[in-house]
Amino acid sequence: MSTQSPTHPSNKLTLPSHARVVIVGGGILGCSVAFHLAKLGWKDIVLLEQGQLTCGTTWHAAGLVGQLHGSHASTEFAKYTVELLNTIEAETGQNPGYRESGSISIAINQERLAELRRKADFASLFGIEAHYLSTQEIEQRWPLMNPEGVLGGIFMPRDGSANPIDLTMALAKGARQYGARLLEGIQVENVLVEHNRAVGVTTKQGTIKAEVVVNCGGMWARELGQKNNVGVPLHACEHYYLVTEAIESLPQDLPVLRSYCDGTYFKEDAGKLLFGFAHNRAKPWATAGIPANFSFESLPFVEEDVMDILEQAMHRVPLLETTGIRTFFNGPESYSYDGRFTLGVAPDLPNYFILAGLNSTGIQTGPGAGRALAEWIVNGHPTLDLSSMDPARCEKFQARDPYLRARCPETLVQTYAMHWPNYQRQTARNIRRTPFHHLLQQRGACFTEAQGWERPGWFAPEGIKPEYQYSFGRQNWFEYAIAEQQAARERVAIVDYSMLGKIMVEGRDAEAFLDRICTNAMTMPVHRVAYTLLLNARGGIESDVTVARHAKHSYMMMSPIARTRRDFEYLNRLVWPKEDVRLRDATTSYGVIGLMGPQSRALLASVTEIDVSNEAFPFNTLRKCHIGHAEVIAQRLSYSGELGWEIFVTPDVAEHVLEELLTAGNAFGLQLLGAEALNALRLEKGFLHWGHDMAYTEAPHQVGLEFTCKTKSDRNFIGRDAYLRRKAEGDGPYLCSIKLQDSVSLMHHNEPVLRDGDVVGYVTSGAYSAHFQCSVGLGFIEPPKGACNKAALTPGNYSVMIEGQAIPAEVSTQPFYDVNNERMLS
Repeated sequence: MSTQSPTHPSNKLTLPSHARVVIVGGGILGCSVAFHLAKLGWKDIVLLEQGQLTCGTTWHAAGLVGQLHGSHASTEFAKYTVELLNTIEAETGQNPGYRESGSISIAINQERLAELRRKADFASLFGIEAHYLSTQEIEQRWPLMNPEGVLGGIFMPRDGSANPIDLTMALAKGARQYGARLLEGIQVENVLVEHNRAVGVTTKQGTIKAEVVVNCGGMWARELGQKNNVGVPLHACEHYYLVTEAIESLPQDLPVLRSYCDGTYFKEDAGKLLFGFAHNRAKPWATAGIPANFSFESLPFVEEDVMDILEQAMHRVPLLETTGIRTFFNGPESYSYDGRFTLGVAPDLPNYFILAGLNSTGIQTGPGAGRALAEWIVNGHPTLDLSSMDPARCEKFQARDPYLRARCPETLVQTYAMHWPNYQRQTARNIRRTPFHHLLQQRGACFTEAQGWERPGWFAPEGIKPEYQYSFGRQNWFEYAIAEQQAARERVAIVDYSMLGKIMVEGRDAEAFLDRICTNAMTMPVHRVAYTLLLNARGGIESDVTVARHAKHSYMMMSPIARTRRDFEYLNRLVWPKEDVRLRDATTSYGVIGLMGPQSRALLASVTEIDVSNEAFPFNTLRKCHIGHAEVIAQRLSYSGELGWEIFVTPDVAEHVLEELLTAGNAFGLQLLGAEALNALRLEKGFLHWGHDMAYTEAPHQVGLEFTCKTKSDRNFIGRDAYLRRKAEGDGPYLCSIKLQDSVSLMHHNEPVLRDGDVVGYVTSGAYSAHFQCSVGLGFIEPPKGACNKAALTPGNYSVMIEGQAIPAEVSTQPFYDVNNERMLS
């Protein structure tokens, strides 16, 4: 593998004073963005690399190419990479060093086998070939493997490996052929900002003004972002691999072997065997800052860091016990705090794009990720759902070095660990706690984490330790969440909603502002509440929120936990100059108790002085009242499908209010409820969760939310015309309710949905329903060919593919539970 990149003659040219786009970083990501932007016809593209192309992380990547990844977007990226590897030599004349040897992933326990089967199911959504192999079949394809304990695995024939430098040089050559300039030896010192927009970069050699700046700085991306208060949530970690001496008669057509349970991968490399590790004890690197001149360098190899996994590798491939090691390699790679890429526009700085933190998958997914970002820049919006990669998904503290040093190494450890449903990270916990945290902890709460918030996932009875024990089947909390669901449906339950976003929209023009951006009418009376969508100019759903009118010039918008920062920035961008609108994040100003169930009215009546009858306190209204000695705001809403209220209380009296409700609730069979049970309740009712069941790519008619779009008046809210056009065209897919016809199988997320044996969609969210005694969920389903309406979906025999088995299912365009909303509105 070459470790040098020739200095291109273009370096001798004068640094331009202006460019349409400046790309910072000449690894595979920066070169991919340059290549695809230039191929799309953009001119005046300049890429600046502080050293030589590939000199940071790209040059020492193992070069694995696997098509299947954890999300739809990243899998699309990797699938495209394989297509590119097969065509780029003809396009540029540069061979990327690709070998389509295939890959085999093996399992040595039943849970890993279940995960691999689910991955093979997922592959069918993309037309990616994946086959189950028995242990004997794996031995035939990989004769060096010790089959002891191997239960089976999956084979993906179009996977393989590429030479990282050759692939990057192919992208660089193509970028130049299409007119981009790639300049080496030029370090970007700062990104220029004027009028709160990125307008160029400064270097020792001069300043370049630009319309767009793209941070593809790899390990340095975080530090470059920090200079402009742009959070890039990644950190470099040490990552090891070894290369053996030449092995006589080593088959050149060996597939890449991944032994996830052993934490190892193996690939043939020019007559040698390269094998790498997913570490049990990962370490952050360069915690005091990465040297700017770090180029084509490696880190000290510490045997103790990998000895435990090295022993497992030798057990799995016994040949290693008698084969010499030529290369002991330790190199830094970037990992994000949550295992997701960072791809998109900086939340507070227009024209500043970021592509970084691909978690050791840069060679596999970098070409596709670069194309996606290039398309975003050219079109002015993303062309597929990249919401999970949004730089604004993280809170500001999650992009600070202390947090990243603690959390990012765990991402490396999790690379080959089991990807359990509902898995909870262990590091950097207990950062944000609601006012009810300690009371709920005393009552057995097992906490999950979201955006740094600790929230109850489920409640353990006395004598049961409140911790997750993971499985793809029924986990240890299953029966407790069933009891919580039953309490909400049959009696009364309480859930902590405090972590939901609360954005105050205030000012003389607040009504006109909200009426312009919300699909539902905001000219409602004071003390009314409305569920509404925020659309983009393409008619896609930017967010779904509830808006409560507190006073003539004061509204509160409640956002999903992960959307609060994004919603705040989205609103902020839409305020017109001189418009009297003031935005304030009031999330931590209130604790919120969700009260739900057929006995919720009786319980609330027993602790407050106001009339809570349906006539006096109808759905979608709010009132001030007292619980105990505390003044609260109660608004009548429901995310469970039952009669219910949301009770807002200031932190100083939050525990007092909860104690009052818990004490009074004993007479009504009150039970505390966690996120696992609430998820099942909302799925029974067909209630959506942004980021799972919809995003900015879907229009309201696709997900059954047309009722929020008030289009009969002349009110021209953002996205109105685009939404009406998309609705008239009737394009799918459509979100439907799904219910399995057995009581054992479980839907979690991304299971393929089949109609008459053909894959026509996938599950977006799933959970076990106590009410129906089976797994229920939501999923996107394509209508039959030629059909352009939701009604065409229901004919046909449906099933859901779960671990290789087609489980019969019922699909409905209406929710299964209380379709007429009688329980919620009574």
